[in-house]
Amino acid sequence: MTREAEAKEAKSDRLYDKRTIDRTIKKGLITRKDYDKHLKTLEDVAGKGVFGGPQDDDLDDDDELDDADETDTAK
Repeated sequence: MTREAEAKEAKSDRLYDKRTIDRTIKKGLITRKDYDKHLKTLEDVAGKGVFGGPQDDDLDDDDELDDADETDTAK
């Protein structure tokens, strides 16, 4: 892909960015119909997400705090 094509694709992606779409439509750069059409072309990637945090079997931060509290009260 050429630099020009990459730049054009990046600009196009920014036009449809969820965070700025209302502003883009208000400026008249695209229409709501164009945006809805774009959304229908997107692949469903919901199943590809990773949910939760790292799988760490060590003590959680809360456990460390609980242990410290028990030590303080035992004195």
